[in-house]
Amino acid sequence: MIHHTIVDHLLFAFLLVIPLLEWKWGWPRYLAKLASGANGARLDHYRRLIAGEWLATIGLLVYWAVAGRTLEDLRLAGDAPLRLGMGFVYVVLLIGALFGQRRALLARPDRRARVRKALQFAEPLLPHSERERRIFWIVSATAGFCEEIFYRGFLTWYLSAWMGPVAAVLLASLIFGAGHVYLDIGQVPKTAFIGFIFAIVVSLVGSLWPAMLLHAAVDWNSGEMGFKLLSLASNSEPRPA
Repeated sequence: MIHHTIVDHLLFAFLLVIPLLEWKWGWPRYLAKLASGANGARLDHYRRLIAGEWLATIGLLVYWAVAGRTLEDLRLAGDAPLRLGMGFVYVVLLIGALFGQRRALLARPDRRARVRKALQFAEPLLPHSERERRIFWIVSATAGFCEEIFYRGFLTWYLSAWMGPVAAVLLASLIFGAGHVYLDIGQVPKTAFIGFIFAIVVSLVGSLWPAMLLHAAVDWNSGEMGFKLLSLASNSEPRPA
């Protein structure tokens, strides 16, 4: 039986309110800084993402321990090592396919233009320099670890008190998608579907760890794809005489 505290309700409200603040306030301010040519605006944004997600996650884990709850409730521990091992194998195969797809797309000039157009919504977030690229690797790892704990761990656990596991997974995936509304409202269902895929991995394996790896790899792959496309486009632009 799940017993919620006021802190649980506040954490749930946090997951609903913070994306709205980012959409209406944080993201527009960041875009304005980029447009103004502010030095290091993208790196500052990356650092803010990293610090914010880690602080929130550490706070959640400390609260979880103080409340006397188990890591099993967050899907961070379990007693099925074989399932966990098979989960990692499955995820590594998925990641290999994802990386292979990226290489194939980048090798085709006709496809590169379509992919860059598809990623245009995220261009302010994509790394544009080698230094930004390296920091984006940390952003990807942070998102993989922290967001899985919050959405596939805490949020699914929280919602399960009022609905069945399938409904909890679906609603948590929708909230995860809504958490990325700042990028573009059209990205909400797409991101929700990706979150649902992560949730399936967690449900099949019984652990967050393979989903964390997959989540980080998906974000890292998008960053690498965007960086390469932006670099190719920059090199192909005519230089002044």
